[in-house]
Amino acid sequence: MQTREGQRVVGVDVARAVAVIAMIAAHLTYPDGLAAELLFGFPAALFAFIAGVSLGFMARGSATPAHVAVRGALVAGLGWPLSLVPTDIVVVLPTLGVCMILLCRAPWWQSRWLAVAALALTGASGLSAELGGATAPVLGGPYPLCMWAALMVAGLLAQRHVIGNRRRLAACAAVGGLLLAGDIAARWYAALPAFAAAQGHTGGVVDVVGSVGASISICSLCCLVAHPRQRVLPRVGAMPLTLYCLHVPTSLVLGAWASVLGACALASVWLALFPRGPVEDALRRTTDAVVNLTTKKKEKNDETHPLRPCGGGNPQPGAAGAGHGEQHLRG
Repeated sequence: MQTREGQRVVGVDVARAVAVIAMIAAHLTYPDGLAAELLFGFPAALFAFIAGVSLGFMARGSATPAHVAVRGALVAGLGWPLSLVPTDIVVVLPTLGVCMILLCRAPWWQSRWLAVAALALTGASGLSAELGGATAPVLGGPYPLCMWAALMVAGLLAQRHVIGNRRRLAACAAVGGLLLAGDIAARWYAALPAFAAAQGHTGGVVDVVGSVGASISICSLCCLVAHPRQRVLPRVGAMPLTLYCLHVPTSLVLGAWASVLGACALASVWLALFPRGPVEDALRRTTDAVVNLTTKKKEKNDETHPLRPCGGGNPQPGAAGAGHGEQHLRG
């Protein structure tokens, strides 16, 4: 695994690029056989998994839970205009955004609680698949909420315990590949109940486990083979929201090859001139502005209505300094 300017992890950017390109192929091609299985469900799952990896890196920087929640709301909001485009694409951004909001504090949890959450979400996803239409308006659909949340939590764990360790990356690439193969075999040969369904986008337990396996395998392989001198794929992976937002409307007029080559060309040129993609930059600036505004309002309210000690005693420790917790998280 290598890093490049700005301390971005090149392998993670390459894996994100693989997710973007695979999603384009899933939307604009009609394969069959093994290729159809690989493109059905796994690209979007990889996108969610790497979103969790990114949350882990955010938590290591100056981000706070408020940053994650606001960013999630903005990502979900981006999905609304895209969903109005008359295509067959079901936009994944609202589900990702809602998961970020619900998991806004998860990047600061202990790993054991993340593991418990991943297991609980996997079981909840299977239960949602079993209940079917009863939970579809909230938890179901092509991007089951509990499954996508489980993928993001798995990404958080991978960022902590796998990324940066070549031995663990190699092991996860192998084990994840076996889980992927098992998922595809179950799709073809096993008649499973809805709770354990293996088919993509169902949210069954086998689907969740296979998707996690596929995601960590691809991400690990990309981290193992990535090189800091690589340019095209890391740049595609560094501005995925911009490329996704362009892909949805242009899918009406562009085919798969034109979309992929256009994304590669645009990312290569844009990031040679600017530090980040336009949508990523707007998201970052808006998130910082909203969080700073709410923090200032809270500080102003604290100054206007200071906490007074009860019964003449001393104030409780930390009562008048509610901002210190966030200040600590900012590092």
